[in-house]
Amino acid sequence: MKKRLGLLFLSISLIFLFVAYSEESATKEPAYIAKASDFEDSGFTSRSNQLIVVIGNELMISAYYGHSKEKSSIDKILELENVKPDIRFKKFYQNVQVKTKGDIYYITADDGVSLEFEKIGERIIVDKEGMEYYTQEYSKE
Repeated sequence: MKKRLGLLFLSISLIFLFVAYSEESATKEPAYIAKASDFEDSGFTSRSNQLIVVIGNELMISAYYGHSKEKSSIDKILELENVKPDIRFKKFYQNVQVKTKGDIYYITADDGVSLEFEKIGERIIVDKEGMEYYTQEYSKE
C-alpha cells in the first residue's frame, strides 16, 4: 500500500513538473531579438566567406561555391544559379523583404530566394543548415 501511494505521489509530482516546464518554455522570450535592420549595410559573413547583405531594396549574395565541406542555405541558392566551383558569385536580388518574429529572420527576394536565419548571439546568426554567420555591427535599434 505504501509503495503504491509513493508511486502515485511520484507520478503526480512528475506530471506537475512537466506541465510547469512546458508552460515556461512556451512563454519564454528568446534571448536575442531579430531586427530587419541587422542586415542593412554591413550584413553577415559565414566561416566559408559567404556574404549576405541588404542594400536598399536589394539583397546581395557574394560567395564561393564548393570551398567548404559544410553546406549552407546560400549553397542551395548557388546550386540553383548553377555556379561553378571556385568562381566568385555575386548577385543582387531585387525586392528584398526582411521579416522577423522573435529570434527568426525570414528573407525573401525575386527569383524565388527565400532564407531563414535564427539570431543566436548579439552578432551571430545561424541558417537552417547550421552554418553560422557573423557581423561586425551591433543592432541598430
